[in-house]
Amino acid sequence: MRFPYVLFPARPDAAFPARQVVARPALAISLHRGGSDIIAYALVDSGADNCIFPASLAGQLGITIPNPNAYVFSGTQDAPQLAYFETATANIWDIAANRPHTFELYAGFCATLEHIGLGLLGQDGFFSRFTVAFDHRNRYFDVTPTP
Repeated sequence: MRFPYVLFPARPDAAFPARQVVARPALAISLHRGGSDIIAYALVDSGADNCIFPASLAGQLGITIPNPNAYVFSGTQDAPQLAYFETATANIWDIAANRPHTFELYAGFCATLEHIGLGLLGQDGFFSRFTVAFDHRNRYFDVTPTP
C-alpha cells in the first residue's frame, strides 16, 4: 500500500526562515470497537514504541479511561506521560486493491496528545505487523503486511 506524505503547515523561524510546510508520513486509520467507528489520523513514527492516540478518541470508541491498562512513558515532554490501552479493530485502506486491510490494534489513549490532534503508529502494533519503506525525497511511503 502506498501513501503520500501529508503536508502540515509550519511557521518560519530562525532556523528555517523559508519553511511554510513540513511533509510527514501520516495516514488515515479507522478504529472500530463495539458499535463505534471513527477515523483517526496518525503519524507513522518509527521512534514511537507503541501506538497511541489522543484520549478523546477513547470516549468516542466507548473505551473508559482511566482503566487498569495504564502505561507510563516518556516522549517529547520532560514529564512522564500516561496512556490507557485497549484493543480495537483497525483498518487502513489499500487504494490499489480497493479494500481495507484489517487488524487488531492494542493502542493507548493519552491526554497529552490532545493538542497535537494526531495519533502515533509505532513499533509495537504497527511496525510489528508491516514492513514500512519511506521515500522522503518523493514524499511517499509504502506499507506492506508481513506474513
